[in-house]
This record gives sequence, structure tokens and C-alpha cells, in this order.
Amino acid sequence: MYDAAGNQVAQQADGDSEEAVSIPSPAAGTYTIEVAGYSVPAGTTAYDYLDVFYSSSLGTVDVDGSTPVKLATGASAAVSATVTAAAPAPAGRSFFGQVQLVNARGTVAGLGSVVIEKVTQ
Repeated sequence: MYDAAGNQVAQQADGDSEEAVSIPSPAAGTYTIEVAGYSVPAGTTAYDYLDVFYSSSLGTVDVDGSTPVKLATGASAAVSATVTAAAPAPAGRSFFGQVQLVNARGTVAGLGSVVIEKVTQ
């Protein structure tokens, strides 16, 4: 990932097909992403790209943590949450939220996400 001046500000390469680059507290501006294919078969290869940023100023997803969720290995559970968006997403963008299921030791045992398609006031 490069900033507007062409300086490399982040990179990720661990040899699998799912790479992610994170910049904690990035400066405002324009960034360029460069994907360097590795072990690409002959012909063409399609890449999926998703950029996201997290900020509590955009809104919140709150789950009632007072009721424990008990799950067997491989099981799933439905939980209720309240989604609060501070404003509609900019044109061409959408909001999503993520919650974590944390065990009694504080280890993340699962993830859940929600896509917010429309904000009404």
C-alpha cells in the first residue's frame, strides 16, 4: 500500500490466497494498492478487493452481553443486537458491523457480522 507521494506505508505477504493490510490510525489521503500475483496459473486470474475502515464515529453495533451464549463445537447461535449508524453511508459505500463471541478466558471463539444496507432517520 502506497500513500499519495508513492511511499510504501504497509504490506502483507504470507503466501496464502487471503491477504490483508492494516494501518492503525491512517492519515487522511489517497492510497494505492498494488497486488503482486504469486504462483498464478497460466492465463488470467481474477482478484477480489475489499477496503474497509473502522471508526466508532460511524456508529455502533451493541449486543446484550449479560446473557451467556452456550455453544457446542461447530454450533451456531442467533443473538440480538442494536445497530446505530451516525449517518447514511457515502455514495457507493456500505456499512457493516462485527461482533465477537468471547469465552470466559477472553479468547475470541467466533465472529458475527452484519451489513447495513440502508440507514433511515
